[in-house]
Amino acid sequence: MHIQTYDQLSEQVAHELIETVKEKPNACLALPTGKTPLGTYRTLTQHFREDPALDWSKTRCFALDEYLEIKESDSFQTFLLEHLYQKSNIAAENTFSPAQFINYDEVIEQMGGLDLTLLGIGQNGHIAFNEPETCPLSFTHCTWLEKSTLDANRSDFSGKQPDRAITVGIETILRSRRIILIAAGNNKKEIVEQAFSGEITRSVPASFLQKHQNLQVLTDFGFSLDTTDSWQESKFL
Repeated sequence: MHIQTYDQLSEQVAHELIETVKEKPNACLALPTGKTPLGTYRTLTQHFREDPALDWSKTRCFALDEYLEIKESDSFQTFLLEHLYQKSNIAAENTFSPAQFINYDEVIEQMGGLDLTLLGIGQNGHIAFNEPETCPLSFTHCTWLEKSTLDANRSDFSGKQPDRAITVGIETILRSRRIILIAAGNNKKEIVEQAFSGEITRSVPASFLQKHQNLQVLTDFGFSLDTTDSWQESKFL
């Protein structure tokens, strides 16, 4: 599919998630929050309304990250609840947040590991809340957030904005069997090209995804990458 619009991007990602769960009903999915995946979640909930056979009751959903010292109404868990969990048949006991566990990675591994991780990308190249200079061997950990990240998310809060978070690590992400990274808007063009056409560097955490053998990068501005091909394709269409 040649993606040209945000709606096409959202439909394609929703399709990939649906097919993953069809093939493995108890799949473990790692899910992002924020503006970029909203269209995907809207598309998914539309499919749930229109297709009674769509069954995610056994699917395990793991939030990528969570703010520390956050009002419940501003939390990522509430975001996922409102935009996806409550609008599907995902069972409450099958939803997980890193803020709930001191051994998040062990919980993931005990359930068989992540089958698909869906990611966005920050303006500074962060994935989940792995900010620049994060160790690529990191597992779930607490972190301070950079000013650019705080500025980008400031409008999301009804109260005080937290400056610390807990996040899955880069190694947690790389252990996922499949990764899809999505980016929308021309303001993400430069960092996406830097992350996936440039060198692998701690200054751009997303660049470590180049090491993964089952990675797709999907955007609405023409850049595509798929490492599942027999040869790696990375280009502006």
